[in-house]
Amino acid sequence: MTFLSLSRHGIALASALAALQSAAADMTFAGGYRPALSAELRSRLAQADPAAGARFFERKCSQCHDGEKGGGHAKGPFLWNLFGRQAASIAGFAFSDAMKRSGIAWDYATLDHYLADTERAIPGKAMNFVGIPDPALRAAVVRHLRSLNDTPPALP
Repeated sequence: MTFLSLSRHGIALASALAALQSAAADMTFAGGYRPALSAELRSRLAQADPAAGARFFERKCSQCHDGEKGGGHAKGPFLWNLFGRQAASIAGFAFSDAMKRSGIAWDYATLDHYLADTERAIPGKAMNFVGIPDPALRAAVVRHLRSLNDTPPALP
């Protein structure tokens, strides 16, 4: 392979990398990305096991988040009545600037997107948790979070 050929491949590789970075940036909430409530997500939520989500929440999330009615902030913000809440809007917690700029309200689609890869969704967020890559487990956690509400939203 000649130098010119390698150079062309290098340019193509750099272009592909730039396109991937641009696509990833397009999936940030602050960049305007708003995930749709897809048929696939509806199906995962319908089949999700809320008990499995509760176990995961207890093991991983409750170390930083209080989900009990009448609870309060801990290392992370209080999660009771999370659904429908504007991100970074609950009083008494010092949210990161990244979370404040996200401009989202928490619903099934935004929670699923955020919990899949928290840094992709909100780069620079303070939460030290990368996400839940398993779609079925993520849906179970979202179903559990749904239950942490005075009036849980209807399943889609």
